[in-house]
Amino acid sequence: MADLSINLGDIFLLDTGGQKNHWYIAIAPLSSDEFLFVNISTWYEGSSDNDGTCILKPAARMPGFINRKSFLAYKFARSYTAEQLEKLIVPNSDLPYDTLEPQILRRVQRESLNARNLKKKYLNALRAYLGVS
Repeated sequence: MADLSINLGDIFLLDTGGQKNHWYIAIAPLSSDEFLFVNISTWYEGSSDNDGTCILKPAARMPGFINRKSFLAYKFARSYTAEQLEKLIVPNSDLPYDTLEPQILRRVQRESLNARNLKKKYLNALRAYLGVS
């Protein structure tokens, strides 16, 4: 794989070892070479796994793979360097698969500040990056 660069808003399809592959968005830098990634999951009515903190719905400005109501599953948030990420990217997927528009990324970042299931170290890093206390 070629040298991978990560930009905020980049979305990658990752093989994280589960039964299926998962979408992850880079939403904040943790250091010069490490980024905070959050998982995009499908919303299933009545599921206790749903997290209403940040909802993504199909729209013209939304990536095409979001074809039904989805949410950010903060409990699956991870930090990755480009080197670590390269090992998880699903073979033959685009690099990045897609990228959030800046306006949508800013909304995701702001709403993520209210995430109860985001590990404290990630929440603190996001706050520091956005300059909020």
